[in-house]
Amino acid sequence: MLMPDGKITAEGIKELKKRIGVPLRIKIYNEEASIDAIRHFAHGVGDTNEAWDNPGHGFISSTYGCMVAPPSFLYSVVWPSGILAGGLPGVHSFFGGNDWEFFHVVRAGDKISAEAKLTDVVEKNNSKAAGNTVIQYVEVIYKNQYGDMVAKAKGWSIRAERSALKEKGKYANVKKHRFTEPEMKAIYDAYDKEEALGVKIRYWDDVKVGDILTPVAKGPLNLGDIQGYASGAIPPLAYSELPRYLKKHPAFGFHHPTSNRLEPVSRVNTDDYVAAEIGINAAYDYGADRICWIEQLLTNWMGDDAFLKKLYVEIRQPDIIGDATLCKGKVTKKYKDGEDHLVDLDCWAENQRGEITAPGKATIRLFSREVPGGHLYLYEHQI
Repeated sequence: MLMPDGKITAEGIKELKKRIGVPLRIKIYNEEASIDAIRHFAHGVGDTNEAWDNPGHGFISSTYGCMVAPPSFLYSVVWPSGILAGGLPGVHSFFGGNDWEFFHVVRAGDKISAEAKLTDVVEKNNSKAAGNTVIQYVEVIYKNQYGDMVAKAKGWSIRAERSALKEKGKYANVKKHRFTEPEMKAIYDAYDKEEALGVKIRYWDDVKVGDILTPVAKGPLNLGDIQGYASGAIPPLAYSELPRYLKKHPAFGFHHPTSNRLEPVSRVNTDDYVAAEIGINAAYDYGADRICWIEQLLTNWMGDDAFLKKLYVEIRQPDIIGDATLCKGKVTKKYKDGEDHLVDLDCWAENQRGEITAPGKATIRLFSREVPGGHLYLYEHQI
């Protein structure tokens, strides 16, 4: 194995647990939610909603009177992943998912800060993918320039030994899919049917349990899609910054026989050869991009002036190059909580093999005809 093959040991877990509750050093990518940063992020995840792309749209048509960012924009501030806590050098990290709670919208021009801490370290035995693993959990709190908490996210990562991943070979038989013309037509048809509700209002009164959301199609995944997400959301390691970083963190790098240089192990997301080192036949997505796609499904359906309160998504398996994804959802509950008119939804990402790769749940606050001037109430509670 060319990549570092760190081992999960009792000593390593003990050292990792010492970081629980200690503020983590994190690197913020987009500190300011500028118009360009919002636009670039939205384009990077393929979200074509005009609300994130056209400042005039927000000024003229939105309840907020300005351009706002999609909720998932906070990934471009800092990614709430368990690996933020580091530890266990040379042990591979798979992103496991996020549990988001949103309190305020992010407006163009807002400056966002973040603070993170490790909250738990859990040992798991005899997993199908890698035998013994460790799950590390973090909590990230995002605040705007006024000190208001914009959002809180719980994130987790699964740590696994690379040699065990390759030996178990859970994904060894998953091959790149070659789509037939009818299959591609079905994907393109889904693209054509996608529509953001935009400035229209979806009233809580009109929603019914069992309502189905119009799916959002992504893929077939290619390298450009993965790089698009990375360019909008992840600080790059490039040129001289890369060897400097790897000098400080040698377990994060390896000598690539083709490029003949030190490369980060994150090349599993862009290089089939590197992904094969851990038993996966093709480069695979970052995981969080699928959560962004699911968020697009929800914001398309709810409209520009509704508010996404909660979003929970688990990343169950990698989305490899060549996979196509349909993001789907349905309303499961409709209720009131004080003055809030809420709906709960099941939402998920499903690949062309019919596998649900990322199941989730969401809560959305909508306008109601029961509340005169309800849009004003919603606005006041999102300032």
